[in-house]
Amino acid sequence: MRKMSVFVCLIAIFTLLTGCWSKYELTERGFVMGVALDQRKDGKIEMLTQIYRPASAEVGTEATATGPSSVNINTVDDTVMEAIRDIPIHLGRKAQWSHMRVIIIGEKLAKSEKIGNLLDLFYRDHEPRSSVSIMIAKGPARKLFEKKPLIEQTTAQQFLRTEESSYQNAAKTLDTSLLSLIRELKSAHPDAVISYVYEDPQTKDMFSAAGLALFKDGVMKEVMPASKVEGLIILRNEYSSGVVEIPCPGMKGMKETTEVLSMDVKIKPLVKGDKISASVKLRGELAIGELRCTKIDKLEDEQVFVSKVEKALAKQVNDCIQFLQKNRIDVIGIGNRIYRKSPGTWEKLKDNWDVRFAEMPFDIEVELKLITGGTVINKTVL
Repeated sequence: MRKMSVFVCLIAIFTLLTGCWSKYELTERGFVMGVALDQRKDGKIEMLTQIYRPASAEVGTEATATGPSSVNINTVDDTVMEAIRDIPIHLGRKAQWSHMRVIIIGEKLAKSEKIGNLLDLFYRDHEPRSSVSIMIAKGPARKLFEKKPLIEQTTAQQFLRTEESSYQNAAKTLDTSLLSLIRELKSAHPDAVISYVYEDPQTKDMFSAAGLALFKDGVMKEVMPASKVEGLIILRNEYSSGVVEIPCPGMKGMKETTEVLSMDVKIKPLVKGDKISASVKLRGELAIGELRCTKIDKLEDEQVFVSKVEKALAKQVNDCIQFLQKNRIDVIGIGNRIYRKSPGTWEKLKDNWDVRFAEMPFDIEVELKLITGGTVINKTVL
């Protein structure tokens, strides 16, 4: 009898555990794909929320979309949370944030208010994922969401894939998530970078993810052009793949290219009294992309060619360093490296670190290895 009582109790417990204690019907929720935050002239926050629009279907037939795959809801208020609370007024459903892809902030708002204050709700709420990508838009962010996606179902998804591809395949920007951003903002020296997106000047129906927005004290200060981003990605040891161009001597406008297959970077800050410097060592592997003025028949020819690539890569890295030193923004992480190695030393340096960083010399050493020429012979095809 006692065993039977225990068995009944266990069945009751498991029944309670498997019950739907907080169920939500799909028809009660609007799944958020992306958010745009802008600042109005009166100082209020204007939020555009892109909601996924499910396809309709009839019984016994294939599902067919009856319109666009997303709908944009505009709300305005003093705070982000209150703007979110106004979404059901227009949508008729409560917003669900667990599938959000991107948060895009207009440049005007990013320059006037600290990024941490704008994103505070998304860090505290349990629904948004820490992998959500953050971007800064040139001009109003909401205008970019009005464009049609090129290949993805929603504009928000198109933004995400464009940014990821621009980082991984072209090295023209960085993929900044909620998690990576808060790690930078909470570090010993909280300078940060966020991916930069803008309307394509040649084709108004398209947008581009290239360049970086640089932040100091949580506020946007400068835009790093796409041409200098590759050098920063290398210095941060986040380089996946990229292309190095080498000018042909005496041939105006003619260039050869190589693809970087792998890259390992070691940066060592050196502190001796009041003098600070940094040693940068790059080790990588190359593949020939295009040959137009070089013929590699023997080992000496290969060494000359690789030496040209090393000099071009060193210049690329040095140009990036000079740009950051001019703007006094240490997003390489030199200050953070000093803090991790010696917190006591960092305490003495941090008060005027921006000036010290702008003046410190960098010793750059590049060593590359040519892995393949892509063909049987390493010379121009024609």
